[in-house]
Amino acid sequence: MQPKGKVGRADQALSLIRSLYAVEKKAQHVTAEERLALRETQSRPIINKLEAWLTKSLNQVPPKTAIGKALIYLNRQWPKLTVFLMDGRIPLDNNPAENAIRPFVIGRNYPHPTIM
Repeated sequence: MQPKGKVGRADQALSLIRSLYAVEKKAQHVTAEERLALRETQSRPIINKLEAWLTKSLNQVPPKTAIGKALIYLNRQWPKLTVFLMDGRIPLDNNPAENAIRPFVIGRNYPHPTIM
């Protein structure tokens, strides 16, 4: 946790990600074509800032640290993260799918107990 008033590296990325979700909220009741246009004008500049932040951070953070590992993962997943910019029908995230399968996953008990 950062001291009050200080902004850390992760806070910068989280702020950009919040901005992406704000754009998506504006676009939730428009056509796919309108959403794509909004993403082009508003989300793409945010993604460009996020990519610049990622590139700079990759060069400054040791790769064995927790944030270093997260940055490497983000860098590897970048093409998947940005695919939503190509089609207005593609959601920003897969939260609806995650929420749909959650009841089945939560009900699992690992490892299965042995009845004696």
